[in-house]
Amino acid sequence: MFRKTRNRILLLNMVMVSSVVIVAFSVIFITIYTRVQNDNLEKLMTAMPPHIVISSDESFRHGSGIRFEQDEAGTFVTGFSGRISPDAGLSFSLTLDPDFNVVEVNSMVDLREESYNIMAARAIETAGRHETISIEGRTWQYMATPIMTIHREAAGESAEFAEISAGFTHIRYLDITDSQRTIQSLAITLSGATLAILAVFFFISRFFADRAIKPMEEAWEKQNRFITDASHELKTPLSVISANCGVLYADKEETVENQLKWVDSIMRAGDRMTGLVGSMLSLAGMEDSQLELLCSPFDLSAEVTAAICDMEAAALEKNLVLTKEIAPEVTVESDREHVRRILSVLLDNAVKYTDIGGEVTVLLKKEKRRALLSVRNSGDGIQPEHLPRLFDRFYRADPSRSSENGGYGLGLAIAKAIANQLGAELSVESAPGEFTEFRLLL
Repeated sequence: MFRKTRNRILLLNMVMVSSVVIVAFSVIFITIYTRVQNDNLEKLMTAMPPHIVISSDESFRHGSGIRFEQDEAGTFVTGFSGRISPDAGLSFSLTLDPDFNVVEVNSMVDLREESYNIMAARAIETAGRHETISIEGRTWQYMATPIMTIHREAAGESAEFAEISAGFTHIRYLDITDSQRTIQSLAITLSGATLAILAVFFFISRFFADRAIKPMEEAWEKQNRFITDASHELKTPLSVISANCGVLYADKEETVENQLKWVDSIMRAGDRMTGLVGSMLSLAGMEDSQLELLCSPFDLSAEVTAAICDMEAAALEKNLVLTKEIAPEVTVESDREHVRRILSVLLDNAVKYTDIGGEVTVLLKKEKRRALLSVRNSGDGIQPEHLPRLFDRFYRADPSRSSENGGYGLGLAIAKAIANQLGAELSVESAPGEFTEFRLLL
């Protein structure tokens, strides 16, 4: 279930990022591609000869660089220089006669005559569109334009004009090999960058998706574990009640006095269930909502001393050495009743899990602007792998000993929940075979 949720989050992130990256890089590519194409077209049109020539003056004809021949029909163009500008890039031009034969080449490059003929034929086939052709390892873009001349037949104010279409064609070629390579290189670079960004984001997104799902997964596992553990804890007293009721029902003729032990067993099981349910409700209320805290300054030294006095009887029963180092007048501003509950849990836990003849040490001192309470008990200690889960509900590092002591496995979980609500820090440290120490910073 959680894997599917993670994959959905990952898919959503990847779709969003992929869309943004692809759109952004597409805009960049299209912008640069359009600019290059426009630059090529502008260069292609640079120094193009006039499409229409009006002439009757011989000096104008020769001064313009355009050559004419005269016959009975009038003046028509047979060729021209093209005036290719060096600023227009590597290019050349061809002039074709009405039969589409190359009659003039004005070129900055050295190509074979056959290549010129092939390129001219291609231009005629495509009807002058801005097409490209690759030949001899280079790519050329070309533009074909017809050339017309208007010849003035008479001089003076009464001159008349006659339009004569000579049928000649001018084709301009521009070398766009480098710009094409630039475009291809840009496309490859952007494609590679897109794949790299998506790959990096995939792993980053998966990392954070796993982190986002982990608390949900842990909460789900804790909930399942809580239900299982709570069912197990309730199952035992319910089994006792059921069994004892069965015994009472089977011996209906016996007096109540003769069956008091079964009734007492039922009462003890009921009390255990009541205590367990009460602890579960208390813990649920602490974890699911904010406690109503009544914070005020109070003497923590006095509270710790009172809590130790309450545990002295239980410590004497186990012949424990109860050592205390309480700094006087340690004042804190917190909720007195909730702090008392934490003290009760920690001291009760220390006495329960200390072997007979062991030692319990309680330390209270000021540490900068905070108060440090330490409760240490000798004994078997806790293995390192159990420490991270010690404050989990129903968790027991040693289930057999917990059963002997009659605990529910909720005390430390309740203490941790209260400490979190108070803004305090509750931690544990243990050395197997030596000691276990709980520290509360207020």
